[in-house]
Amino acid sequence: MRRLLTVLLALLAVLFTAEAEAKTYKVGVLVPLTGPSADKGIPLKNAAELFAEQFNTGADASGNKIELVVRDDFDDPEKAKAAAAELVKDESLIAVIGHYYPGVALATGKIFADAKIPFLSPNVSSPAAFSGNKWMFAMNMPDSVQGAFLATYIKEVLKKDNVLVIHNTDPFGTALRDAFLDKAARLGLKVLKTQPVEVGPVQKGWVAATLPDAAENQRFGIVAALTHSESGLSFLPQLRDHGIKVPVMAPNTWSNPKFLTEVDEKYTADVYLASAFLWEIANQKASAFASTYAKRFGGRPSVAAAMSYDAVNLVSNAIKAADSSGATRSSVRDYIAGIEWHGFVEGVTGNLFFKNGRDMTAEYVAKYLREAKGVTEPPRPLGETAVQSAYRDVYVSVMKDGRFKTASVQLLIPHEEYVLKELAERIGKGQVTLVDGTPYHVVDVVSVGVDVIRINDVSIKDMQWDVDVFMWFKWAGGRLDAKDIEKIGAINAVKEQSSLFKEDLSHSTKYRAYRKRLTLTAPYDLSNFPFDSQVLPLEIAHINKNSTHVMLVPDTRHMETVPVKDIKPQEWIYTGRSVFSDLYRYDSTFGDPDYRLGTGYKSPVYFSTVNLDINIHRMLKPYLFTFFLPLLIILGIILIILWVPLDQFAPRINATISGLIGVLVYHMSQKNSFPKVGYTMVADYYFLVAYAFVVSMIFAIILIQTMMSKGKKDEAKVWNRRLSLGAMLTAVTIYLTMTFVSMYGA
Repeated sequence: MRRLLTVLLALLAVLFTAEAEAKTYKVGVLVPLTGPSADKGIPLKNAAELFAEQFNTGADASGNKIELVVRDDFDDPEKAKAAAAELVKDESLIAVIGHYYPGVALATGKIFADAKIPFLSPNVSSPAAFSGNKWMFAMNMPDSVQGAFLATYIKEVLKKDNVLVIHNTDPFGTALRDAFLDKAARLGLKVLKTQPVEVGPVQKGWVAATLPDAAENQRFGIVAALTHSESGLSFLPQLRDHGIKVPVMAPNTWSNPKFLTEVDEKYTADVYLASAFLWEIANQKASAFASTYAKRFGGRPSVAAAMSYDAVNLVSNAIKAADSSGATRSSVRDYIAGIEWHGFVEGVTGNLFFKNGRDMTAEYVAKYLREAKGVTEPPRPLGETAVQSAYRDVYVSVMKDGRFKTASVQLLIPHEEYVLKELAERIGKGQVTLVDGTPYHVVDVVSVGVDVIRINDVSIKDMQWDVDVFMWFKWAGGRLDAKDIEKIGAINAVKEQSSLFKEDLSHSTKYRAYRKRLTLTAPYDLSNFPFDSQVLPLEIAHINKNSTHVMLVPDTRHMETVPVKDIKPQEWIYTGRSVFSDLYRYDSTFGDPDYRLGTGYKSPVYFSTVNLDINIHRMLKPYLFTFFLPLLIILGIILIILWVPLDQFAPRINATISGLIGVLVYHMSQKNSFPKVGYTMVADYYFLVAYAFVVSMIFAIILIQTMMSKGKKDEAKVWNRRLSLGAMLTAVTIYLTMTFVSMYGA
């Protein structure tokens, strides 16, 4: 007993200590909440609040809380400085999230740096705002990176030349212009004309007045529109009406949905834009975030809002990574600056990291260039560089069919050491291209669509599900052929029957559709059985070409969204579906020696996937007759002992023991129809209550019999009724509570 008390006291001490160590951390949110830019800033605040709420109620927070301190920056430098100065006075503030435009970030940067408080901006991308400030981090890609990439994509993928550059005159536009022109000069990309334009909508007739020379206009091969969306929305139709029909390459600001809803498609044809994040290829976390945000605030969140959500996510990870003394401003800064590619944080906008290890890319490129020139001396050591912005892949999409469609070829910078080690070989094969000292994966994009015909079997016992589907693929040719498409399939399939349904390989966009019957694995969670909901997953990937070769994108535009009505067995209700892209990593090197370089090093190899999740909920009505009713009948029979004379001990005890055996046999028969799982299901708790009820009845009968043997017949009658009815009411109350919690608790 003493040992038991010691253990209990120790457990209580641990619980109280954990509770005492849990802290509330303040995080500032400084965004425009009023004025013309409020529509930009409010989504940032909403996303931050959403993450804080989820973190505070999550199991992995260890009792820690995030408290947001929200302030308005008015998108005004002077007012923002005043708000920032007020924020940093709070010594319990460990980080600040905010600002949408670079002007206010330039004004507040020194204030946060002097206070040594990390500042994460979801949208500011101007290097001038964070350059040299080790306390400020940009979640977005820098303008210098984006401007250079736009020139690279025009030259290497679109194969265009003779560029018309239109740029805004603010820090965003001028930074893009400078980076674009510098890269264009290095690539040999000819820029015919550079035209500045003020921020905001342009006047009618601006293009006609600015570009009056029809002969010069015919020489343009492409337009680089380095502007905010407000300017682009007004001058893009003017360009087209003025006869400039060439492709347009634009920055991430043109992801404004107004281009799709307010501008005619004849104007948006052949408009390409770069972005650090595309909803079309968003991962499962992004899909869940967008769905939750829409339910809470209405409408799809902006890309900047998604980055705001990720910014608070990084702070929360810094809190969880802190030592026993808790997170501080310095520990948050050091954590974020130290995130490397091998230990990235998976956010809704992709894999987040701020440090590229020992800068493997630069080392291997330098080695490749030395070998190409026949130089053998060792390279000079690379110096340490300050970390201010996240490493971001830059994706390109096309305005088409009322959406931002992922372009058919993507250029992604490699970080995998096994790829960089084989740089010369991969460049020779065309898998990697080296552009002005920067290597890029040349990644082919395949659109994948799936429509469910019927669900033939949801096999709980086998942890599988069987489904008939139409599955189709669209691709632009290039390095991919029909044999590659045949190697794209369900990676969680146990069995597959497939037949070609339709195909068209005669156009620039190839198309092939299959009808398939698939038996797929499914990690069912039966802890809430029979009140459970399940997810039926279908994961699609190329068999052996990883994400450095092939990117799969959901063809959601053509996929059906109607409910699946034909589900067998007929005990399930369709509740919805979700489609998303993701990366899948096998726990294997496949024996490929390139994937394991040196002792203890295993390169992470990811495969691009398209995932379809079908959500179903179990019908409760059949289980009223097949599960609950038999159990209640068994328990009800035991209550017959209330009417059996008290002096008839044998019939009374036999009835309860028979009931106990009946519950036990019924429980075992139910368990045999389910897989062996290492946790307790809700159904098990129903049986545990039944066991407790029957055992309590047995003890009650023994107690009553003892009283009868002592001649206390009247007292025995009273206690017989009390104990029997008490046990029955307790069981009913527990059952009702369990049922209510199981059905509505989630």
